[in-house]
Amino acid sequence: MPNVEKTPRQTIRVDRELWDAAGAAVGPRNRGAVIRDFLRWLTHETDQLPERPAK
Repeated sequence: MPNVEKTPRQTIRVDRELWDAAGAAVGPRNRGAVIRDFLRWLTHETDQLPERPAK
């Protein structure tokens, strides 16, 4: 179980079609990891952009 104090749940609004397509691309249980990786890149915590899955 994740450390709730360190990683509190966040709520975002995403079009259902986009959310479903992202789940199809990376797996429904991996969307959060990809979002976190993107946020790390966006905030310059890393220079490693998340790998983009094949179409």
